[in-house]
Amino acid sequence: MQLLTFSLNGMDYGIPIQDVESIENRMNVVTVPTSPSHIRGIIRLHGEIVPVFSLASRFGLGNLPVENLVVSNVGGMKIALEVEKVKEIVNVENKRVLPMPTIMNAEANCFNDVASCQKELIVMLDVKSLVSLEEQQAIRRMISDGAGGNEA
Repeated sequence: MQLLTFSLNGMDYGIPIQDVESIENRMNVVTVPTSPSHIRGIIRLHGEIVPVFSLASRFGLGNLPVENLVVSNVGGMKIALEVEKVKEIVNVENKRVLPMPTIMNAEANCFNDVASCQKELIVMLDVKSLVSLEEQQAIRRMISDGAGGNEA
């Protein structure tokens, strides 16, 4: 399995490469007042309006410097995930991917597995469970409200 790894508050996280559409440098984000709490705003990416999701805010880490955006598909909708810095793509043998201990993922069900790679642990992010259905609906409304004339 290949993982795109990135850092957030000094910790390594990984997303299966098949869940990554692109990696972008930090862009100017247009804030939308009605956005859900973890959504920084929207950007225009290749002609599409894409919401920008703050992983630091979602995980209670406060404001962290952002160098990259990882664009992924959640429920048929593109979303840009703010990360401090994309690191590399690593190959992890399937036998080195273990389930997250149940007590650890009780609060944030988006962490289902952990990968052991070169004596380091990489917390694996399940982007499909990162945004609830209610949040997806709110984001779609925000995009349709915010797309009417805002240039990002």
